[in-house]
Amino acid sequence: MFVLALVVLLVLCCLLPVFFRWKKQRRALRERLLSRLSSRSERLLYSLEMISDRYLTKETKVFFLEYLLYVIGQLKNANYQSKFVSKQAFLVHLLTELKSGRQQVARERVGSQEQFDQVCDALQYILREMRNIPENRVVSRVIVKHHIVLVRYAHALAYRDLLVKQAGLDLENDKKGQALEKYRIALSSIEKNRSVSSSKREIVRLQSMIQDVEKVLFSKRDKTEPELK
Repeated sequence: MFVLALVVLLVLCCLLPVFFRWKKQRRALRERLLSRLSSRSERLLYSLEMISDRYLTKETKVFFLEYLLYVIGQLKNANYQSKFVSKQAFLVHLLTELKSGRQQVARERVGSQEQFDQVCDALQYILREMRNIPENRVVSRVIVKHHIVLVRYAHALAYRDLLVKQAGLDLENDKKGQALEKYRIALSSIEKNRSVSSSKREIVRLQSMIQDVEKVLFSKRDKTEPELK
């Protein structure tokens, strides 16, 4: 009996360090995962803040703010504190203002390649994070797909604004052919997102711009042809 007890004691002495090492590793892994979630969420918030209201709808912003508040709740339940977690009150205020319509709307448009690149980087990060949301089972996959469509349209709309800006400069420099090509590319980009209701208004505007340039180009061509004859 004494020998058996001694054997059990020896086994426990050997297993205890392994158990404590495993527990320490689990705790370290948990901290890394929570830290990564907090950092990703903070960057997501930063991406949302740098994108104009012209590109992200109120519906999409509400969706993301509610998701970020959910993440903060998860982090607090795990007793994890970070700079992002401390922004809970700010996010609640932002969401309340947004839902009530009291938040000031900023509809700045992309006007340079640099601005477009910044918006693209932010939108691409948002899309990557959205693909992680279904794994967390926060919302249905259908809702996530709906917002993915809206974010993709935001990219097309930003591209449209850049091309229209560049086309305007082409027209000022009497490069109507180049301007027409840019308008057509912009139209093609928006038409790929016809499922978004607001795209119809942009399509009509671009078609009108194209027609205006075509009238000038064709009338100019008609005048030069008789001279050649």
